[in-house]
Amino acid sequence: MRVGEVGPGDSAGLTAALLQPVSYWFPGPGSSEGRLGPVLRASFLAGRNRRGREQIHVLLIEDDPAIADMYQVQLEYDGYRVMVATTGEVGYASMLGSRPDIVLLDLLLPDRSGLEILADIKEQLPNHPPVVILSNYGEPAMMDRGISLGALEYLVKSRVTPASVSQSIRGWIEQARRRSEPQ
Repeated sequence: MRVGEVGPGDSAGLTAALLQPVSYWFPGPGSSEGRLGPVLRASFLAGRNRRGREQIHVLLIEDDPAIADMYQVQLEYDGYRVMVATTGEVGYASMLGSRPDIVLLDLLLPDRSGLEILADIKEQLPNHPPVVILSNYGEPAMMDRGISLGALEYLVKSRVTPASVSQSIRGWIEQARRRSEPQ
């Protein structure tokens, strides 16, 4: 139902129309997934964003459907091509197969720790894309461990927004490119 379809005095219709975006963003009661589907969810647009720039491919490894949906919606709105993997193994395999430009990595995943995945990336993929940790854990020891394993940045979810992360992506990719250039 669209708001424009609600007639005068139709408060039930207006309530349903206003609640529609909420049910679109978040999973329903008893749902194990958000609106976007199973273990691996992807949105592949035409290869260019709406501003005509070459699209940046973001791999988001995040098991919480509500968080994954929030980030995916913001990133796609900002013109990025986004692939969401809800387990560490699927995320790692996706990284090997799809060559993302940047990886946003949660640490607490159902099958493996994000730190284990980061260690595998560092060990097995010397020319890997930049990895930014996006976690609920803000302990200094955890943050130091993530950076020592090669994360470009360690962000605590409660201190950032999807919009601020989205705005930083091009800078992180450029920073990683500069680091990899011979001096």
